[in-house]
Amino acid sequence: MQSFSWLLTAVLSVIAGLFVETATAAAADPSCVQVTWQAVASDCEWTFAEYQGSSSSGDGRTWVVAIQCANGGICNDNVECAENGQDGYIHDVYLDGVDVGDVCVPDNAVQEVDVVKLIIREFKRIAWPSSQLVVQPRGGRTLVNFDTNFYTPDHRSIDRSVTLAGQAITIRAVPVSYDWYFGDDTSTTTTSPGSPHPDLEITHQYKRTGDVVVRVDTTYAGEYRIGDGEWTAIGETLTVQGPDEDLEVVEALPQLVLE
Repeated sequence: MQSFSWLLTAVLSVIAGLFVETATAAAADPSCVQVTWQAVASDCEWTFAEYQGSSSSGDGRTWVVAIQCANGGICNDNVECAENGQDGYIHDVYLDGVDVGDVCVPDNAVQEVDVVKLIIREFKRIAWPSSQLVVQPRGGRTLVNFDTNFYTPDHRSIDRSVTLAGQAITIRAVPVSYDWYFGDDTSTTTTSPGSPHPDLEITHQYKRTGDVVVRVDTTYAGEYRIGDGEWTAIGETLTVQGPDEDLEVVEALPQLVLE
């Protein structure tokens, strides 16, 4: 039993040493994101240029920074820093909501970085409207083996005015694509909102009769401007699901009409 305890202690010591060595190497690597058996390491040091490169890389991850507080609570006192001779403030780097390190944000970029973070969060929080789906022929009924027409009249950009960090911000949602679901396990994606009859752009032929549920989802790209400044792309999109609509697919039968 004593020899087993000694062996277990030795193994744990080796493992602990590996974690310490790995964490130290990670901290020395400015681009580190080190996962240990306990948590994601939060002692990685980033340069501001590295953070900007990672956050704008389009890797599908969510990168944000939050200014670090010296008192650990309400930010009455921030942690000062300097990088390449330029003064700034320490920010925590969050990757998909997990603190993965620190970055020195230059003084002249602090407000911009924090405001943009708030704008992106607000863009995702706003309840942007779904698009109205119009099916032709109208009346909730169409014919089998017939070009059923789909379109939406909702294709204009939408502006919302908000106040963030004491500044007047306009956030704009711009429809950039539409996902059309035809209810028979088929769908298509277009950048066009379609057109009403007779300008048929988005049509679908049903091969069998029956009841189907159709809808259109709208993907918005985001833009913002501070005050009366220039419009700037947010760089992220969001998709708003449209409401389901019932559609009956019937077969046209010949009828004898007596006059």
